[in-house]
Amino acid sequence: MVSQSLSQQSTPILSATAHDIRHIAAVLRGVNFGTHQRATVDILPAGLTILVEEARSLIAQAYLPLSAFETYEYSPPDNLSAAGGHTASDGVHFEIDLYALLTCLDMFGTAGGPSQTGSTLRTQKSRNTNKEDGEWGENDDTRGIERYFSSDKVTGMRMSYIGEGHPLTIIISEEGSGPVTSCHITTFEPEPAELALPFDDEDKVVKVILKSSWLSEALTELDSCDKLTILCTPPTVPLPQSNSEPPSSFFTNRTAASKARFRLLGTGSFGSTEIDFPNDRDVLETFECEERVSFSYRFSHIHRASRAMQGSVKTSLRINDEGVLDLQFMMPTAKLRSNDGDNPFIEFKCMALEEDL
Repeated sequence: MVSQSLSQQSTPILSATAHDIRHIAAVLRGVNFGTHQRATVDILPAGLTILVEEARSLIAQAYLPLSAFETYEYSPPDNLSAAGGHTASDGVHFEIDLYALLTCLDMFGTAGGPSQTGSTLRTQKSRNTNKEDGEWGENDDTRGIERYFSSDKVTGMRMSYIGEGHPLTIIISEEGSGPVTSCHITTFEPEPAELALPFDDEDKVVKVILKSSWLSEALTELDSCDKLTILCTPPTVPLPQSNSEPPSSFFTNRTAASKARFRLLGTGSFGSTEIDFPNDRDVLETFECEERVSFSYRFSHIHRASRAMQGSVKTSLRINDEGVLDLQFMMPTAKLRSNDGDNPFIEFKCMALEEDL
């Protein structure tokens, strides 16, 4: 049987190490939506991908390239090509409890923060600010074994996977003479994907690249809304009339608002709020739009991306002609492999509301 031959493989399919797990944990937290969150893990020659589906309308995928690891070795099973006609480049797939994985990574409290999701964008922003300001564990060195749990400690990881039917093994160790623990996380056979949202870059009608902090702050102002409408106007088309007088603009001066080409409109039970981004290189690093575009989305779906957005450096927003929204967040990395320039990133895709299709 396939499982028997895989289990007898002498070399692990995956063997990877990371000196500091905080960057990896931050990427994984970006696609974790709660406890008992199932995720599909793909082990590929170029790194790991972690896929999560939500409510058959949202796809979140995290990419951990080689640069996220200090060492990364992928050895495809000997009979992979015989198992359904697959090749080594197709990788190996299994399901895992993502929340359990995050809990293991944060075993010593040094993975960068809790893995549970917050209730609002504003709350998450406040929590992240507290972590960056160093308000955790300042006096831990004076209390027995808790001295190992201070936030300034670096935790390393060794991850391995033997094959089908075997757990994902993670060894977590503190630097120096700190504690060491071994975690074995149950893996499952992956279920067929229920949602497919292909996105061909040639079909895009909008592309915007900007600082993640700017978009996150703007969405914080809209977190009481039920629906988010994204409106984009090309430079050659007159700007649409604002629905509110005066508009609640992210850029309050009239000159900036008059140049707005990228607008977020939040609509809820108590009215609407507009936030305008001018087509200025200091604001929008990239703005590509050839025709007027307007698509609406459930704000709850956009909110799912809040943690990934707040932990990222830049955001790429694309929309295709069918209204599929593609958000890509470039995450920071330790750059352990100087020759591998790819950054880890997180991708969210969701469908527009049917009223706009």
